[in-house]
Amino acid sequence: MKRLDHLKTEYGFTLAELLVACVIIAFVMAGLFVTLQTGQESYLVGSNQVEAQQTARMAIAQIVREVRNAGYCPTCTATPPFTAIAAQTGTGFTVQNDWDGDGAINTTGTVTDADGNVHGEQIVYAFSSGALTRQEVGVDASAVTLATGINSLTFTYQDSTGATTATAANIRTIVVTLTTQPQNQPAATQQGRVLVTMTDSVRVRNR
Repeated sequence: MKRLDHLKTEYGFTLAELLVACVIIAFVMAGLFVTLQTGQESYLVGSNQVEAQQTARMAIAQIVREVRNAGYCPTCTATPPFTAIAAQTGTGFTVQNDWDGDGAINTTGTVTDADGNVHGEQIVYAFSSGALTRQEVGVDASAVTLATGINSLTFTYQDSTGATTATAANIRTIVVTLTTQPQNQPAATQQGRVLVTMTDSVRVRNR
């Protein structure tokens, strides 16, 4: 009897106490989950944004470098007898350089400059189906892809006063506006979705 009486004095948890404890644990776990989810999303957004920015920077840097030097002519003492930028559209254009100094642009093959380097005198940039391509005529057998995952890419052409122009001979500045995304872009409802837009303008130095 004494043993049974001793057991009767050992109290456990009531159902109400157990339910309260479960609710408290659920609230704590929910808070931890939200914190973890927010941190993960911030990381994904940051890493995807860096990736997209890097793609945009590389593409624009390539364009800027070649447009800046467009219209090169080593023997011309006046304005060269050819346009620096040709075949311009909202999604592409052609850079022209007279590397051999003969006063004309070779539109099919390559030429050799004074230092013995081989060049194509036309470089064609084009944007289509999310990809930016570059082809040095005579050097590249086909267009080379510079960047993919591009949502939009537009080129705007300006004259010496900054006004938009459609005349190739009047082009002095090209404004590049590019919107891109990371290579593995999540769906609209998922975490880490980003779009990056960059704009840059480049002056044609040889005009």
